Amino acid sequence: MRSLAVVLLATAFGVRVGRCTTTLTVDPAVVLNTVERGVYGHFLEHIYHSCHGGLWGEILLNRSFEEAGQGEWSVEGDVIRQSSNEPDQRLVFGDPGWTDVEFSFEARKLGGREGFLAIVRAAGPDQFYWANLGGWGNVRHQFEKCAPTAGRQAPVGEATLGSIDTGRWYRVRVRVEGGRLQAWLDDQPILEWLDPSPISAGCVGIGTWETRAEFRNLRVTTPEGQPLWEGLPPIPLLSARHWGAFGESCQVASVSGESANGRRHVRVRGEGPAAAGGVRQSNLCVRAGDVLRGSLWLSGRLPSGLCVRLVDGEGLLGETALAPTNSDEWIELPIALTPARGARNAAVELLVRGPADVRLDQVVLMPDSARATGGFRPDLLGALAELRPPLIRWPGGAYAEHYRWRHGVGPQIQRRPNARPLWDDLDVNAFGTDEFLALCRRLGAEPVLVINTGRHDPATPRATYLQEALEWIEYCNGPADSPMGRERARNGHPEPYRVRMWEIDNEAWIINDVETYIQIVREFAPALRKACPEGLLIACGGSGLSTERHGRWDPRLIEACAELVDAISIHHYEHPDRFARGPAEAERWFADLRELIRRSKNPRLKVFVSEWNAQSTDWRTGLYAAGLLNAMERCGDVVTMASPALLLRHVSARAWDNALINFDSCGWFPAPNWVVMRLWREHAARERLAISVDGPSVDAVAVRREDGKIVVKLVNPAAEPQDISVRLRSGPVEKGRLVLIAPGHLRARNTLEQPNAVAPCDAAVEIREGAARFQMPALSAGVLLFDGQ
Repeated sequence: MRSLAVVLLATAFGVRVGRCTTTLTVDPAVVLNTVERGVYGHFLEHIYHSCHGGLWGEILLNRSFEEAGQGEWSVEGDVIRQSSNEPDQRLVFGDPGWTDVEFSFEARKLGGREGFLAIVRAAGPDQFYWANLGGWGNVRHQFEKCAPTAGRQAPVGEATLGSIDTGRWYRVRVRVEGGRLQAWLDDQPILEWLDPSPISAGCVGIGTWETRAEFRNLRVTTPEGQPLWEGLPPIPLLSARHWGAFGESCQVASVSGESANGRRHVRVRGEGPAAAGGVRQSNLCVRAGDVLRGSLWLSGRLPSGLCVRLVDGEGLLGETALAPTNSDEWIELPIALTPARGARNAAVELLVRGPADVRLDQVVLMPDSARATGGFRPDLLGALAELRPPLIRWPGGAYAEHYRWRHGVGPQIQRRPNARPLWDDLDVNAFGTDEFLALCRRLGAEPVLVINTGRHDPATPRATYLQEALEWIEYCNGPADSPMGRERARNGHPEPYRVRMWEIDNEAWIINDVETYIQIVREFAPALRKACPEGLLIACGGSGLSTERHGRWDPRLIEACAELVDAISIHHYEHPDRFARGPAEAERWFADLRELIRRSKNPRLKVFVSEWNAQSTDWRTGLYAAGLLNAMERCGDVVTMASPALLLRHVSARAWDNALINFDSCGWFPAPNWVVMRLWREHAARERLAISVDGPSVDAVAVRREDGKIVVKLVNPAAEPQDISVRLRSGPVEKGRLVLIAPGHLRARNTLEQPNAVAPCDAAVEIREGAARFQMPALSAGVLLFDGQ
């Protein structure tokens, strides 16, 4: 730890002219409530490459080429087709210098959730306009603008209600002149907006969002009608995100069907003896001597074999040759690459030479350093271990709402990616139930598994999802001679995991009314209780800071289901500017829930704050975290578990910048909420003691550890420093240790380059007249530790 002594010793302690001292008096004889260690839990969700490309140690993304990138485009006659159901599928073409244009085409929806995207002035992947027709679940049309500073597209101008029907052709036209955008659907004007800061020029494009569609008669003109483009645009043969094609006299294409894993693979055809090419993935971090081991699956004609190379800008780092093959059957070939030196931006290349026609699928590489930790990336595992999580909620979040647990168990070649991409990530399920439970055991954390009840799949009977949940419980807890227990044993885990905590879906209030969710709980809870008699069942509570939100969700849920479950799971994401007021309002919300529970059929019902955070990675989030942790400790009689989100986030993510652990392929940095949680968790204790405050207020909680030491956890969210005096009602304070986090301004943050800009510091404390006296800097948080009586 660094030291703040130089700063604090430059000033005197005690009463100052013009400023009062706040006196805190701790009474060790009065225990107000117990604090469960579960309030220091965490939440791991498969988004923004938290697992795939993050915590799980495989270094290659999109290992089976399932994630299409910018779409699965094909041409049939005069029609261009997009066949992927993934979001944000774009085909951009034309002249980047185009300014004022009119872009028209015909489009037909083949299936999916939404409609079409008509793109203009695409100056780059993060700078464009589009007319989103049939967007937001196929309920409205609206322009959206994406600017580099925003990170993602956002609605602009007025929306028009409307939907896109499946199977019929629509005429679409978009015009941009200066800052004025207009759109027509079947020649009827539907949208108009004037941008005061317009994008100046760019290409045009077509696209879809979770929809398959066809397009024809594409035409670009000036507003006066002068032709600029007519016909079908060129389409990429390789459509596999994170992968690129390279080489001479080779054709590299994405292919659907007859794959070793999933539904897509890559086909490489070399023409002539001089052919040399294949696929590569860049932005990889390797370390000298840290061997990359794994395998790939291939089939086809490969007379000269295949070379797997590791390269960077300086040249070859390592390579291995795979034997020639001539088989229509898929075979797995092992790979081992030893980096000759470290590199922060290496690439793996799969190189085909000479005449060949080969199919490639599921390419896996993991460094030995990750294999040594059970498959986890060592630095990210260490960052998580430092938080000492007592519990981990998994696999989501929104991810859990679509999760099918059977896709993430068994041999890796049999696993399937998640049903849909979520937040910049199509997770491949390399990290599944067995890997998660191994992580929990390694960290000493208790697992909380979130069940998919089928709310997003109305075509499938709910009973199917209930049976799937019961089988998941048996897989985790059943004896080795039960049907699911035998499967678990075949996967290398004969002993039951004894998972105790199960949550019945996530954020049901988003798409369901409370009565529908109550029926789900009534169907699921008794069956889950029978399957796991000693378990702890959790139902979805509401979100926000009020029991009035979402149609009075919490009061009705507690009234109808309190006796069926053991806890309710609530969510709250705070604006970071409310770092001072937010915790107090959350505490009032907890008090409202306490009263509802007290009057319910199950007064022992508890609250699980299963997602919480302030939405930033600067010091505002740290202050909020400190205040909310104090609030939850004060409400320890009702709030017994909690887990902030996000836990891990790749720095390439374009939204949700609130993660505790932020990383790229080579390193990581802690956000201020991680810094606070580690310090508060280090000084967690079960007994909360009475504490009185006399003078200008600070947020203070006093707890007594098992070794008898008393800890006062303090937050000063004010813009002025405060002089503090801490006394014991039972006798004089004899010595104390003060640790503060005081970066000096709200926008202070850690980065990959400066990971310790916000860090705890030993600070000066004076013992005088039986009290611990010190200054609490402005906008600071910290702990005072001393021996109790």
